[in-house]
Amino acid sequence: MKSNKYWVLTFLALLITLGIGLGSYFLTYEFSKEYFLKSSLENALNYAEVSAVSVGSKKKADEIKEILERAPYIKRVEIKDGSPNSPYELKKEFLFPDGKLNVVIELDKEMLNKRASSIAKNVSTAVSVLTGFFLFIYLVAIKKLYLEPLSKIKRDIDRIYKGTLEKIPLSGKDEFGKIRESINRMIDSIKDRDKRAEIISQFIQLLTVGKGFNGEFIELMRKVLKLTKTDGVIIGIKNFDNNRIKVKLITQGESKELMKELNKLEGIEPYILELGREVETTKVSILSREEQKLGIKYVFGIPLTVFSNVLGYVIFFRRTDKKLTEENKNLIKNITKSIAISVQIKNLIENLQKQLKREKEFLDKVIKSLIRGIEIRDSYTRGHSERVAFFSKRIAQEMGLPEDEVNKIYIAALLHDIGKIGIPDSILLKPGKLTDREYEIIKLHPILSYELLKNLDFLKDALDGIKYHHERWDGSGYPEGLKGEEIPLPARIIAVADSYDAMTSKRIYREALDRKKAINEIRELSGKSYDPEVVRSALPVLLEEPPEPEEEYLEGEIISEIEERRLDYFLRDSLTGVFNRNALELAYQIAKDRFKELSGIVVDIIKLREINIKEGWEKGDEILKKVVNEIQKRTSDVTMVRYSGDNFLLFTPREKAKETARVIKEIEEETSINLRVVEIPKIDNIEKLQRELTELEFEGSLSSM
Repeated sequence: MKSNKYWVLTFLALLITLGIGLGSYFLTYEFSKEYFLKSSLENALNYAEVSAVSVGSKKKADEIKEILERAPYIKRVEIKDGSPNSPYELKKEFLFPDGKLNVVIELDKEMLNKRASSIAKNVSTAVSVLTGFFLFIYLVAIKKLYLEPLSKIKRDIDRIYKGTLEKIPLSGKDEFGKIRESINRMIDSIKDRDKRAEIISQFIQLLTVGKGFNGEFIELMRKVLKLTKTDGVIIGIKNFDNNRIKVKLITQGESKELMKELNKLEGIEPYILELGREVETTKVSILSREEQKLGIKYVFGIPLTVFSNVLGYVIFFRRTDKKLTEENKNLIKNITKSIAISVQIKNLIENLQKQLKREKEFLDKVIKSLIRGIEIRDSYTRGHSERVAFFSKRIAQEMGLPEDEVNKIYIAALLHDIGKIGIPDSILLKPGKLTDREYEIIKLHPILSYELLKNLDFLKDALDGIKYHHERWDGSGYPEGLKGEEIPLPARIIAVADSYDAMTSKRIYREALDRKKAINEIRELSGKSYDPEVVRSALPVLLEEPPEPEEEYLEGEIISEIEERRLDYFLRDSLTGVFNRNALELAYQIAKDRFKELSGIVVDIIKLREINIKEGWEKGDEILKKVVNEIQKRTSDVTMVRYSGDNFLLFTPREKAKETARVIKEIEEETSINLRVVEIPKIDNIEKLQRELTELEFEGSLSSM
């Protein structure tokens, strides 16, 4: 196949030939025209001189004119006075004995131009032929010497690509011969790299499927020995259960395996384990007797490490002291990484299998462990995910969905709240109403659930139900404000089941809603918050009794202690042990449940700030604890809240309010602690109570100034 560039060169040669021909024509034409004009003028003068001499008299002017007209290239001769009007005219003055004679001679311009053009054509033709000939020779030389060898190399490369040729045949010692040698070296390098990459790939495939050091592994390792020109490899894998190490020796001629005690290792093996880094040495003195018997003269050893955890070692050795190339070292390092990761995966799998060997359904147990990790943080929602999963599954079955779709919805419902693991306890366990900012954070939990689970292939079909279970039919939900059938069906189903269980579950800030009332609310929100079709299928299902959890978890004293500690941390005042300001709504709800009619008593420790400044915070803390201890010791049926630094609110039955106020006055007299006591006769609204407390707190601040 001819090169397009060759035809470009040919076209350029033609243009050059044409250009040189035209150039030579014009140059020759101009030169010839000038030359003939000059020579013709000289000839005309000579003729004029000769004719004048031959005639010798002015009277014979006609003879002179006749003689001149016979001369070549003379077009016209006139006997007159005047000046030449063009380069082709010549004036000549003759002096005779009988007087002066002026002659004007005009040369034949057309004849001169024709002769100059004829000569220019001949010259340009000759120049063009010579130029074309030399360019043709040059192009032929380029083709023969450069293009044809390159085309042949290209054809050979195409044959290599098609698989009909392994290497380019070598020929000649010129630059093209060197190019062929370079291409062959490149082919060898690529093949060598391909072999290395293929070996690493085979190692990864072999080890990740858990086949271990089987026959395939041994043959693959022998390929590595051949490729790296090493004589053998020693692989040691720790067994953490019994403090032993499994050692595998592989050479081209043998393969053997044995178990060794870790504390009895000798030679290079414990050296690499202790150092925890690669070792390259030709020092025979550090080898054990067994290693010396193998004839080892050179060692390149690497520890099997994952996250700084040494799992064993890989030692390649030679029976000569020639060191490995960097390329071979890199190959060995990559293989070692594959082996280390495989060992780690194997250990993890074995540990996981040991932990879960009594489980009947591995996937279900893992999922339930995940959701219980969330529910342990908030005991009031214990069993919530399993109940939502139960109702979601039953609704899906009631809608006639296929079994595999029902199972996807069940899994999604189990995991729908897993993202709450990323929500701070201060928000997740807050007993009162969330602020707008806190609500924005809690709204992130579906996205967190999705992000946590999106890379688990076995859960990919459940992700839509998890991510969008808080979307609402009218578009008022989150995280994306989807509307109607834009919301995936699994999410629409889970939304109904989730809302129903939330309504019917007791929370720290409210009692559970009656099941029939919850169903009525679901019905009323059909077409607004929930898909009407899903609600129709859900109504008969929601009256069913969800099964109890298959097993108890973290019950009794452990969970009670966790709940109590969490309650203390978030809801209790760390100094006095009573409820803190954040727990005001909770304390109100507890007192309201205990007492039919509710009153409040505000106790303010007067000038506590001055005491803190003058006598120190320890003195102030002592007064606070003493006041609280005395109140708790002398009163009953009281729920106490530390509303601010020196301000306490006591919820008490209305009939005991006066008695409680009297007791506090007695405490003031006995302890000599100045107390301000204000009674709130009737409490039936938490918002109104908060306003009254704010006003009292402000008044107390003014009075203490």
